[in-house]
Amino acid sequence: MPQAAFVPSVRGALLAALLLACALAQGCAYGAYGLYDDQRLMDTITDDKAMATSIKTALMKADFTGGWAVSVYCFYGNVFLVGEVPKNMQAKAVSIARSYKPHSVTPHWFTPAKSDTGNLSLATSLRTDLIGTKGLSSTRIDTEVNAGRVVLLGVVKDDAEKQLAIRVARGVKGVTSVTSYLMLPQKTATPQQSGAQSPSGGAVEERELPAT
Repeated sequence: MPQAAFVPSVRGALLAALLLACALAQGCAYGAYGLYDDQRLMDTITDDKAMATSIKTALMKADFTGGWAVSVYCFYGNVFLVGEVPKNMQAKAVSIARSYKPHSVTPHWFTPAKSDTGNLSLATSLRTDLIGTKGLSSTRIDTEVNAGRVVLLGVVKDDAEKQLAIRVARGVKGVTSVTSYLMLPQKTATPQQSGAQSPSGGAVEERELPAT
């Protein structure tokens, strides 16, 4: 079999295996990601998923599997850790992620909080609104929900889609804050982080990693 025909097949099989592994690992959030609508190249997707899976596995071995969990995302070699973790374990989680030499590690730790809307119910409402919004490809966007607080992650096609996703999340009943780590397609995997927080009365936070 010619090598040119064989390599894509191997990459496809590897990616499928990684998707399955992530789906089975609690907190590795690539199981339902819109692969065919992803803005990244296949090699980049494969590398990102491999790194996320490796870090998630290492965290699980390090006993990050109690009543709280860490979700691991990776886009263009930039790792995001999202979850509710005791303060005395947060540095360890970041250290484990950095040991895999990603371009960057961005932790987003939720503090314990209560909400009138359950996480599952709110996550379902959020996903429904994202899917039902014209001009927005929800398969490009991963979400984390914790006590009314929403985190958006993924690679969207342009700034207009990014801003639309943020507006949709803000409008979901029960959402108290929105943090965006949505990224634009990149040629380089080393984005510069910038942040803008709304006035305290707005209860909406936005942290974005713009394309370079």
